Amino acid sequence: MKTTKWSVGLCALLAGVIGWCLWPQPVAPGLVTEEGEAPAADPGTLVELTPLAAMPAPALKPAPVTAPAKPDRLREDGSQQLETPWQAAEVDADFPLAEPGEGVEQPQPIALQGGELGQAQVGDSVTLPLPDGSTLEARVTKVELQRGGERNWQGEIRVDGDSYPVNFTVGKQATFGFIGTPQGSYSVETLGGKGWVYKNPPLDRGHGGSDALIPTHQ
Repeated sequence: MKTTKWSVGLCALLAGVIGWCLWPQPVAPGLVTEEGEAPAADPGTLVELTPLAAMPAPALKPAPVTAPAKPDRLREDGSQQLETPWQAAEVDADFPLAEPGEGVEQPQPIALQGGELGQAQVGDSVTLPLPDGSTLEARVTKVELQRGGERNWQGEIRVDGDSYPVNFTVGKQATFGFIGTPQGSYSVETLGGKGWVYKNPPLDRGHGGSDALIPTHQ
């Protein structure tokens, strides 16, 4: 009788051990099972993801404002009306040229602007301001490139049907010009973009000659 009870108890103990071994055991999160697959995560153990902070939008810079284009200066024949090549200036301590010598009239200090004198092409018109406040329009008739890189252009001023010569030589630093008018001729001298425009003395004061320039008929 005792042997039978002991056998029944032993069988019950073995059955419990076998059942415990065969029962699926919980797997810790992140571990891999023997089959090599990660078990499904328990919904109760999911960690709530913190949303990323919103990235600030980049500041948009306004598009650069371009200066309005200059009015078209082209004529029907393709030539241009160039802007005034110089303007009145003041003589200061850094002025590169001394005032023209004795005998000249109406000396006026000037400063070149825009590089118009060095850009003139055949057919272009250049407005030339004189010391007395008047302006004359010269038409370019010839352009040459000289030794040393100087650029020479020749032209004419027409007044009352007559033609008067104009000649400019433009270098990297210095500019020289001659302007013929019915009342006489004018010279232009600049260095480093600054210089003088003045009326030349009469050709022959001793004989009472006029300082008017003889026109060239073409």
